[in-house]
Amino acid sequence: MVNNLQYLGFSQPMSVAIAEALKVNPYPNPRVGAVLTDKQGKIKAISKHVKKGSNHAEINIFEQVKPESSDVLYITLEPCFHSDTSPSCASEIIKQGIKHVVIGDIDLDIRTNGKSVQMLKAKNITVRIEKNANNLLNPHYKNLHSNLKEINYLLKIGISKNNFITDNSTKSKYITNKVSLKLSHFLRASADCIVIGKNTLLSDKPKLNVRLQEIKNSKHIPAPIVLWGRSSKNLSEAQREFPNFTFLSDSPTQDNNIKCSTYSIDDIESFFLNKNFRNVFIEGGNSVIDLFLKQNKIDTIYEFRSQKNIDSGLKISQAYLDNIKNDFSISNEYQLLDNSLTTYTKD
Repeated sequence: MVNNLQYLGFSQPMSVAIAEALKVNPYPNPRVGAVLTDKQGKIKAISKHVKKGSNHAEINIFEQVKPESSDVLYITLEPCFHSDTSPSCASEIIKQGIKHVVIGDIDLDIRTNGKSVQMLKAKNITVRIEKNANNLLNPHYKNLHSNLKEINYLLKIGISKNNFITDNSTKSKYITNKVSLKLSHFLRASADCIVIGKNTLLSDKPKLNVRLQEIKNSKHIPAPIVLWGRSSKNLSEAQREFPNFTFLSDSPTQDNNIKCSTYSIDDIESFFLNKNFRNVFIEGGNSVIDLFLKQNKIDTIYEFRSQKNIDSGLKISQAYLDNIKNDFSISNEYQLLDNSLTTYTKD
C-alpha cells in the first residue's frame, strides 16, 4: 500500500490503523483502529471499533492473535482506562504481556485522559505517540469533550501560489497534486457530510465520494450536501442528475430536496443536527466558504497549496485571506512533494 499518510508523519502501521478505522462510523463513539506488528514491523492483525456496545479495537486484536512480548501495538487513540462501559483496554494490554505501544493521541475523555499512558509506563511498557491520528479520524472529538459545540466544521482549500482556486486554462479540476488529492479523500472519509454550493455543483459536477483503495470496502459513506439557495431554476434537473445528493433550498421538500434557508446558519445547523452530522466537511466555492467563515463556524482549515501560478480563473475571496490572517493560527505545515499543506485552527 502506498502510504500517503506518511506525509503527515504517520508510520505505515498507524496509517493502516487509520484506514481501518475509517471504514465504519460507530456513532456516538469515536472511530478507533488498531494494528499489531511483530518486531520486524510485519502486520499480524488489524482491527477497528465497529459500533457502540461492541469490542474496542484492542480487544478485537487480542481475539485474533495471541501477542508476543516483542510485538508492537498501534492504536489511533489512547486505550481506555475506565471499565464502566467496556473492559479497560489498558488493563487488557498489560494482561496480554505487550511491551511496546504506539498511540495516536491522548484521549480527552476525562475517564482516561492520560491515565492509561501512566499505567502502561508504570508497568515498564514503552509508549510512543504519533500525534493527530485521532484528530484526523474524529475532528469533532475536541469540541465534544471540551463542551464547546456539537458540530465541528472542517474547511478544505486547494489553491495556487497566487491564490486562485480554479484554473480556466485547463479542463482538469485539480490545482494540487496527487498526494494532496489522496489526503483530501482521507479528510472526506472522516466526515459525516461534504458540503458544496450550487455554483460548484454546476461548474465542476463533482462526485463527492471517497476514492481510496485503502478503504474500498468502507461501510461509511459521507453524505453529499448542496447548498442550492433561493432560486428553483435548474433544481429539478440537478436533483435527477445527482439522485444521491441532498439539496438544501427554499423550494418545498420533495425527493432529494429539503426545504431549508441556506442563508440561515441556524436552519442549516438544525438540518445537520437532525441528521447527527458532527463532522461537517466544506469543499464549496467562495460563497459557501464565506458563509461559514463570517459566522465563525470553521474550526480547522486544511490549505493545500500548489507552487504554480494561475493566469485566469477564480481567486479565493478576500474574506478568506483576512480570516486566515486575523482569526486563525498555524497548527502544522507539511511538504507534499511540490505542494504544501498548512493546517489552521481557530484562535
